[in-house]
Amino acid sequence: MDLDPRYLQAFVEVGRALSFSQAAKTLHLTQPAVSYQIRQLEQQLGASLFDRTTRRLTLTPPGVRLLDVCEHFFRDFGRLAAELRDPRAVIASPLRIASVSGFGRYVLFPVLERMAPRPYSLRFPTAEQVFASLHDGSCDVGFVYMPVVSSRLVTTDVWDEELVLIVPARGGPRAVPRTVDAFAAVPFVTYDESEYVFGKWFETTFRRRPSSLQSAYHFEELEEVIATVSSGRGWSIVPSDCAMRAKGVRVLRHPRHHARNRIYAVTRAGAREDPAVAAIVEALRDATP
Repeated sequence: MDLDPRYLQAFVEVGRALSFSQAAKTLHLTQPAVSYQIRQLEQQLGASLFDRTTRRLTLTPPGVRLLDVCEHFFRDFGRLAAELRDPRAVIASPLRIASVSGFGRYVLFPVLERMAPRPYSLRFPTAEQVFASLHDGSCDVGFVYMPVVSSRLVTTDVWDEELVLIVPARGGPRAVPRTVDAFAAVPFVTYDESEYVFGKWFETTFRRRPSSLQSAYHFEELEEVIATVSSGRGWSIVPSDCAMRAKGVRVLRHPRHHARNRIYAVTRAGAREDPAVAAIVEALRDATP
C-alpha cells in the first residue's frame, strides 16, 4: 500500500474534534486543505473514514479503528522521541502498571509502598485486559496468573501464591469437605477472576471440578467477596494473601493437597529495559514466601 503518512496528523485532528474547521485551526491550515488531505487518505486506504451524511460529522468503523491505531502510534512515538533526546526522560515518566486484582491489591501495592519507586499508576483489570493493555502500549508492565506464549511479550515468574478455601468463621465447617461432590449444594461467592482460581484449587485438591457449582453472589473485587463470606452467605476460594488478615472468615486447607499458583510479570518484547520494573521484579522475588 502506497500510504502517505503526512495525512495521518490531519486525520487525527479531525477525528478528535469531529470538525474539519476546528482541525484546520489546530493545524494552522485552511479547511479545504484539511479536506483534501482526508480525501487523499481515504483514497489510499480504499475506505471512507468519516460519515458526512449526518448533520454532525462521525467516524465510520474503519475511521474508529484507524484513530485508535494513530493515537497509540503518536503516543509511543512521542515517548521514543523524548527518550532519544534525553534517556532520563523515560525513566522520569510515571510507570504504568496493570495487575490482576488480588495480587495487585494485597501483594504488589504493599511492595510498591515499601520501595517508594518513581511515580506510578496502578490499575486492577482482568488478566485478559492486562494482556490487551500490554499489546496496545497503555501499560509498561503487567502482572497476571497465567503465562502467555507470544513473540510480542516477555514473561517472568515473580511470585508463588497459595489458593485457599474461605468459609464463615461462625457456622462454617472447620475442615475441607472430603469429597468434591459435597460442594454442589454450597452457595459460592464468585468474582471476575474466580473461574481460573476455583478451577486451579479443585483440580489440585480433588483432581476434578464439581459437576455443578452454585454462584449465589458475584462481585468484581475481593473486598466484597470476603465481606459476603464473613456475613455467612457463602464460601469462596481466594489467594491466601487477601484472606489471612480478613476478619470473620476461616481459612481452610486440604491436609495433603495445597493449591499453589504462579504470578508472572509481563512486558513488551523489544521494549527498553526499565530499571524500575527490574527493581519491582527483584523485590517481589525477595519477598516470596
